[in-house]
Amino acid sequence: MTLAHGADRLESARLVLRRITPDDLPFFTRIHALPEVAQHLYPGGRPRSRQETATFLQSIFESYEQLALGYLAVLRKEDGALIGRCGLMELVVESAVPEHGLRKGWFGPPEAAAGVALTYECELGYTFDPAVWGQGFATEAASCVRDYARDVLRLSYVVSAILPQNARSRRVAERFGARADGQMEVVGVPWDRYVWSLATGGETRLRPVSTK
Repeated sequence: MTLAHGADRLESARLVLRRITPDDLPFFTRIHALPEVAQHLYPGGRPRSRQETATFLQSIFESYEQLALGYLAVLRKEDGALIGRCGLMELVVESAVPEHGLRKGWFGPPEAAAGVALTYECELGYTFDPAVWGQGFATEAASCVRDYARDVLRLSYVVSAILPQNARSRRVAERFGARADGQMEVVGVPWDRYVWSLATGGETRLRPVSTK
């Protein structure tokens, strides 16, 4: 996600959020291979390989450069341990609900048919090591990102894409008053869409987009 000039991290009482680096690959490779994590991230819940995780991290690095967006690594202040990620990524959805089926969405550049109106948004996402689940770290990190999106980026809202079975992630969003807004189809599966209301009159995204 965007960090203002001169800022290299966000902080809360227990956490530091900083940009992900190549050195973080072993941690993310490990948690992406855990079935209890993969079931909430990928179609079919298939664990990801080291190479697939490396490709995912590369997409984050490119997002930092191209969009000034991306996940941040979440470190526990107590011992400096890397425990998860939280941040903003680009989400593109069809502007209109189709007569039949769900609106389609894309994490990153869309592959929509020509002439389809698109809405470019920011998606607030979070994934943590199961070893720290239930300790409030996802809520604390999401609060940091939400406040930054509202107070610094001046976004009017962000969204979260949550698989229907992911009750933990849904509870985090609901704690902040995020409202359910139907479903959308991303990477071939339906996701519940939650909308977090932020700054009145702000922007929906961070840069102009041509949909030609």
